[in-house]
Order: sequence, then C-alpha cells, then structure tokens
Amino acid sequence: MILETTLSSEFTPGTNLTGGVASADWRYLLPSQELEHLLCLGIPSLRTLTVLSTISRRVHVVSSERSRVEKIEKEFRNQGVPNVQFICVEKFSTLPFYPESMDLVYLADSRGNARYLRQPETRQELNKLLKPQGVLYFEIQGLGQRLGSRKILKMLAGQGFNLQGSFWLTPFGGDLRTALPVEERNISSYFFSNVIYGQSFKKRALSRFGKTLSDLGLIGALAPRHALLLKRSPENGASANGFSAGLPEYISALAEKSGVDLRQYRFGLSARGKFNANKVIFFLFGKPEDSTVSRRAEVVIKMTRSAEFNRRLENEHRILSLLKSGAYVDPATYPEPLFFGYHNGLAAIGMRAVHGKPFRTRTLATPQCPIARDAIEWIIRLGGASAKPIPSARPVAEALEKLLNMFRGIYPLREEEDRFLARQLETVAGSEAPFPLVFQHGDPGTWNMMVSAEDKVIVIDWEAGEPEGIPLWDLFYFFRTYASWVSRQQGSRDSLKNFSENFLTVSTMSEMLADITQRYCANVGLNRRLIKPLFYTCWLHRALKEATRLTEKTLETGHYFNVLRMSITQQDNPALEALFRE
Repeated sequence: MILETTLSSEFTPGTNLTGGVASADWRYLLPSQELEHLLCLGIPSLRTLTVLSTISRRVHVVSSERSRVEKIEKEFRNQGVPNVQFICVEKFSTLPFYPESMDLVYLADSRGNARYLRQPETRQELNKLLKPQGVLYFEIQGLGQRLGSRKILKMLAGQGFNLQGSFWLTPFGGDLRTALPVEERNISSYFFSNVIYGQSFKKRALSRFGKTLSDLGLIGALAPRHALLLKRSPENGASANGFSAGLPEYISALAEKSGVDLRQYRFGLSARGKFNANKVIFFLFGKPEDSTVSRRAEVVIKMTRSAEFNRRLENEHRILSLLKSGAYVDPATYPEPLFFGYHNGLAAIGMRAVHGKPFRTRTLATPQCPIARDAIEWIIRLGGASAKPIPSARPVAEALEKLLNMFRGIYPLREEEDRFLARQLETVAGSEAPFPLVFQHGDPGTWNMMVSAEDKVIVIDWEAGEPEGIPLWDLFYFFRTYASWVSRQQGSRDSLKNFSENFLTVSTMSEMLADITQRYCANVGLNRRLIKPLFYTCWLHRALKEATRLTEKTLETGHYFNVLRMSITQQDNPALEALFRE
C-alpha cells in the first residue's frame, strides 16, 4: 500500500506534547512491570502515581501526612483512576496489609528514605510485606545519605534483602533521564561520549568532564543522585556491595522468545525526552572482563512509554526486516533487527548496536562536506535499488489526495493555496510515465544519522519507514535539515530565513539541490515533470507530522506549514525554476 505508515496515522494537534507517561521511568529497571500489588511509602507526584497505576493491578499509597494524603487523593480521583488506594498511618513500622502481599515497595521520599530505613522496625515490616522475590526500590540524594547507604545496605542484607542494582542518575533532581550502574566506568564513559552528548558548547564541555570522571572511576562516587534496587531473598544476585545483576528479567524473557540470549549483558538506561512518544532505550554491554567488547554497546533495545505509540516500533521492526531482506544498501549502514515483543502492553525492539559519532559533530557544515555528500549518495542508492515502477501514477495521486484532505482538516489553507495544491495532484495523476515507488526512511534528519570511523553514514530510527514510499521526499527532507545546520553554523538561528536562503534564493546550496535532484530522478526513473508536485507535497507531509507537536492555536506558526506557504508564494522564483527544470 502506498504510504501505508503515513495514511494509517492520525495527526491530531497536541497529541505529542509533554505527556504524563514520560515520568517514573525507573520502572524500566524493575524485574517486571506486571505487578499485582505495589506499596508506595510517601507521596509521589501526581504524574508518577498515574504511571504506577499502569504497572500494578492495585497501588497502595501510605503516608503519615494526612493533609497531603487528602489533597492528592482529591486530585487523583478527578482523573478517574480506580486502582489506587490512599491510607494515612502514624508510622511505617505497622502497616495494614497481609504478609507477603506486595510485589514492589517504592520509597517515594528520596530525602527521607535513609531515615526510614535506619529504623529496624520499618525494615522488618517491609521484609514481612514483600512477596518472595519481591522488590524494594528507592533513591537517595546528597552526599550525607550516600555515605550512610552502605551501612543501610548491610542492615537490609541482614534482613533478607539482596542488592540487584545500584545506579547513578541524571538529572540530579526531577524525572529520571539516565540510569547507569555505579561500578561500571566503561558504561558511563560510553554514555558521555554517545548518549548524554549535548549540542551546545556548554553541554559538550560537561559531557567531556563527565567522561573524564568516568574514565577515572569517580563519576559514581561524585554523582549526587543514586537509585538502589533490592530483591527479597533472591536465588541469584549480587551481594550488598556488588555490581548490577544484569538486565531486567522481562527484557531477557522477550529476547529468549526469539532465540536471543541476553543473560550475559550489563546495561545502561536512557529515558531522554519529555514527550509520551519518546522511547526508553537500553544499551547493552558485554562481560566486564572482556575490556574490548565492554567499552561499546553491542545491543540496543527501544521500548515505548505508552501503548498508543507501539505501532511506531512495530513498523520499525517490519521496515528493518524488509531492508535487510531486500539488501538495498550496505547492512553496516543501519541497525540489524534481533527481536520484537511486548511487555505489559508496551512494544520493545532489540537491534544490534551501530557505532559512530553524531552526524552534526563530524560534518564540515559546508556544501562540499564529504560526509554530507555520502549521506546524499546513500539516499540516492536506497531509492535506486528499491525503486518499484508501477504503470500509472494515478494510485500515487489518490494517496496524495488523502494526505491533502487530512491537511485540509487541520490547517487553515487559503483558497488560492488549496487550488495550487490541487493542481499539483492533477499533474501527478496526469503523468503517463511509470511511477517508481521507493523504500523510504521517512525521517532522515541529520539527528537520525551517525558517522562511522570510516566516515560512512549510518542511518538510525526507522519508525516512520515506508516500503512503498514517495521518491525525492527523503532527499528533500535531509537536504533541508543539513542546509539549516549549515546556516546555523554560520550564525543564523531563523529557520524560515534559512530555508528561504537555501531553497528559494539562487545560491551554492540551491544549485547543489537542483543537481542532486536531477541525479536522483535519473537513478530511480522518475519523470522530471513530477519534481514540482513532489516538492510541495513533501512539505505538506512534514507539516502533518509537525501538527502533533502543535496546538490548535499554534498551527499557523508551524515551521513546515510556513515553509509550504512561502514556497507556494514564491513558486516562480529562479531557484525553484532551476530545481523544477524538466
């Protein structure tokens, strides 16, 4: 089906704004996210509590602060979540629950957790309430608490608890975004070089400093925020002062269903991004005694935060599998899929890790940049190798008509703009030449590219891929993101101005675009009369995707809506005439 991924998507304004499930991401560290009873000691944030209600059939919130209990209970009831119980008690040493009834105990007060756990009666009560193999999770903040944590761990070990994981976290307050094993300097070093690497000069400097501390083995000791995961009487696990015991059990179980054994791996967790659509990512490393292997991630696992975005990972697994079987491009230029599955209704995909540096840190940011040229050649090769001509372009016009109708239902098109876009579809429908459908990445921005040690581009994040996609769209979109980066490096931060200078003004960049567009058409067998309608529908498509990050009130400020509008207004300028030449 032409544009199957796109046409089966909903582009509702505001659906990819900051969301409630981008919280409590420490849940991915747990052995399981399918719990019967979860006990929360202390009052977490409303967002955290909402997320916890999705991983346990019953959540019990216990606090000694009656006014806070009453306040959050009232707020929470307004959300209509029925599986959370609020209880006020005088002390945590006597709680109204059956012995061995809890799968997880979560201590919600990171600054008071050490005080609770120093009390023998509280430790004894937690031990009594947890099921065999039940889990205790808590965080500690500040140097004072961390200095006393070893003593607390010994006390817990004496009462049947065994340390399963000790992590240092970023940021140092608020929602978790990174969790790395305290004792694993190589994993921390890798993250500072490849994951926590910032775009600004200040953030890059902090990353370099963090990598230095990691290489010296000091980052775990100096990081002010730690998380501890303990299991009640585990059969196998680390001692109270040992290393992380390995992957969460649910991840290993998912892989095993596909015949992939991950039991020997250690991991670091990245939960970056504040949107519900952002994925949580596990980076898996080999055995610590193998110093060469353990310095680089070998496997990457992506998992959704919300089931509404499962289809993205479902599609990525499908696309990568088809890409592999089709042998359209060098297999070293994309991640190899290893397994796919679900846990607690959330999709997960495992892939062989690819290695390189972020594109933007390696490019020269000039029209002559060899790395940018390699990316362009890669897109042209993918299009040419995967091109599947169909006798008539009419089915393509029909698919684009559906896209235009979706656009009309969202954006406030002027009458003359609507007529112009309709004429572009008529041009496609009237083409008598065979039309080449191509394998399309769908989102080939510079941020979705890495550069290998051999200066070859590696393309990641295939969630928006299309097996029967539209030619030129990947090329136009990559070029826009690259040209914008070139302009930014020259000091311009105005994205619309940058587009105008690179696409709508005769320049080195616009001449480069015209040249590579002609070569692309020749390689895939595309009628050059269709360059113009595919140029305009490309930005229409991008505007639809952008709508999910906008609200009804801000739609007219969207970047791609204005790119489309500006390109229609200036349709007769010399730069576009050169691009559209037949």
